[in-house]
Amino acid sequence: MRRVGACLACVLLMSLALPGAAPAQPPMVAGAAVDPDAELVVALADDTNNMDPRIGMGSVRSNYIRQVFESLVDVDQQGKPVPGLALGWKPIGDLTWEFALRKGVTFHNGEPFDADTVLFNLDRWFRRNLDKHGIKDVAAGTQFDKTYPFVARWEKVDDHTVRVHTSDPSPTLWDFVGREPIVPKGYTINQGVEILNDKPVGTGPWKMVEWKRKTHMVFERHDAYWGTPPLYKRMRFQVIPEAAARIAALRAGQVGLIEAVPPLDATVLGQDPKLKVVSSVQKLYCRLYLNARPKDKYDSGGKDGLFGDPRVRLALNHAINREAIIRKIFNGYALANASPVATVSYGYAPQEPYTYDPKKVKAMLAEAGWKEIPAGWTDSKGEVLSLQLYFPAKHYGQAFDEMTPAVVEMLKEVGVPVTVKAVDFGTLLQTVTKGTLPPNGGFTACRTSNNLDADDYVRDWAATTLVNWAPYPPELAALYTATRKEVDPRKRLQLLADLQRQVRNWAPVVSLYQEVKVYAHSARVLRFVPIPELNMDFRGVALRK
Repeated sequence: MRRVGACLACVLLMSLALPGAAPAQPPMVAGAAVDPDAELVVALADDTNNMDPRIGMGSVRSNYIRQVFESLVDVDQQGKPVPGLALGWKPIGDLTWEFALRKGVTFHNGEPFDADTVLFNLDRWFRRNLDKHGIKDVAAGTQFDKTYPFVARWEKVDDHTVRVHTSDPSPTLWDFVGREPIVPKGYTINQGVEILNDKPVGTGPWKMVEWKRKTHMVFERHDAYWGTPPLYKRMRFQVIPEAAARIAALRAGQVGLIEAVPPLDATVLGQDPKLKVVSSVQKLYCRLYLNARPKDKYDSGGKDGLFGDPRVRLALNHAINREAIIRKIFNGYALANASPVATVSYGYAPQEPYTYDPKKVKAMLAEAGWKEIPAGWTDSKGEVLSLQLYFPAKHYGQAFDEMTPAVVEMLKEVGVPVTVKAVDFGTLLQTVTKGTLPPNGGFTACRTSNNLDADDYVRDWAATTLVNWAPYPPELAALYTATRKEVDPRKRLQLLADLQRQVRNWAPVVSLYQEVKVYAHSARVLRFVPIPELNMDFRGVALRK
């Protein structure tokens, strides 16, 4: 991606090293002289919790991880699949996928990338042969062995060809295997999996050279990168949690680019001739998750989750005034989306919006057997309909912290008392991973996707994972399984649309908004284009001299 125009810059850069040559002119991009030795400082709202991609690829973490690591399948600026570490992929019958690997690629430490690398990563993703490799397992964000149990085996055809075999047809295997970042085999085995967090080594355009946690991460350009390189030498990701401080640092020239611009500030920044504001619809889909798990599926103290009745969850969806949130808090930089799938994912089908209707909420709760009392709502057993809300403050940025209190007030207006517990993101991850939400617990969080297909969203309620707090009932589980096995593209899209409609009505979560990510950068930054993926892509980006 971003290879257009890069060849000229590369030739000019090479001419600097020719002995006896006349003094070289500075490389040019878009008619401007650029500085190949410059450093770009990028201000982010939070640090990553991990660099090992197997642990997780959340909305913040992807920004860091994908600078260093790459996948078999890459994306272009529109979020469409393009060759990455694989030159191509194709089905061989209904039960096999074949990946043709790129030749001549090396990791930052010089280790070659080949079929053995891919087989090792498949072993790690699916928790196979770990003893043979002598490596530890890690707490994975996506447990491939449970999420994709139909993946049976994999084989090396030759040094640059791998085949993956399944027990059932899998039309999206190219996506969930192809989009997972690849780590080096030899380095990981020799140093242990912990090294991937402390000193990560990938094939990507940037090498991580320093990480002071919660403060900054420093990268250097990988000059042996196989693809389009960044056109500057160093990059620093600086953690600045407060949005006002990020903006001040940009205006003062201390940083060159900031993410998570508060929507209400975007218009003002865009009027500054020294700055540029850009935005893109993202996969980031923010929700209110409610505990609807049965008592045997979490650390419950013997009680089912309070929100197990889908009629209650559907009612609460009508308590949220999304139009007001998007207009007043996000200044239009967000989308209301009633589908469980992000609008930029393949297979997305638009659904009937959840209308804001407090009277309807109360009628639906009454129909579900709740009785309105001065303190709120109670059921026949005397249980009060209340919510203990875990709130990961100062993590997502871009008005998430302002949005959550607004949602709390809207729930209170329909008689649902809410107790807010502000936690850091790491604590929230531990809570939902261990399954220690209280029976009336919930949390606001933003779901993203490492993949390109709708399957990565609709699988959320199929297996017990950190985001699945309302498991599929049998009829929806069967429909979901059908979407996974259908290889006819037209029929599969129809099944996906039907599933999204039924999930919309079953309401496993309270849908809040889908983010339109806003960035601002100095005029010195050239060719930065935001993409639908959650990571920023700096390949081909340059800094004016």
